[in-house]
Amino acid sequence: MQFKRLHIFLAVVALSPAPAFAWEHSFARGLDLYSATDGGATIRLVCDPNRVYGGTETMVLIVVGGNSDLNTDATLTFPSGETITAPLVHGRLSNRDLREAVWQPLLDGLRNAARVELSVGANTQTVDLGEPVAFSCI
Repeated sequence: MQFKRLHIFLAVVALSPAPAFAWEHSFARGLDLYSATDGGATIRLVCDPNRVYGGTETMVLIVVGGNSDLNTDATLTFPSGETITAPLVHGRLSNRDLREAVWQPLLDGLRNAARVELSVGANTQTVDLGEPVAFSCI
């Protein structure tokens, strides 16, 4: 009887929702790299907080359905209602290519939202970002 209760308890724990920690962080060649993947879409944030590369390598990379070479508009809609639309160039939204009025709200949205609706071309999906992260991007 005790053995059966243990199995039931373990099954309930295994099926219980876990807190969402979708952003993964790594550090490579002086850059902070953050990545969140959900439902076939990946949003990566490359930050150069120490200006190792002159601060010009800060960008958001978007991959949808395994395609990272996207050359179309991307729209990110955050739960707050903020909507950012910008042109993807080979899957990148780059700090050096975007106006501050677009770049800063994009960063703020990614820093503060648990999810984002991502539209790339005809594909729209919700990406779970998990817990908000204090990215090192400036």
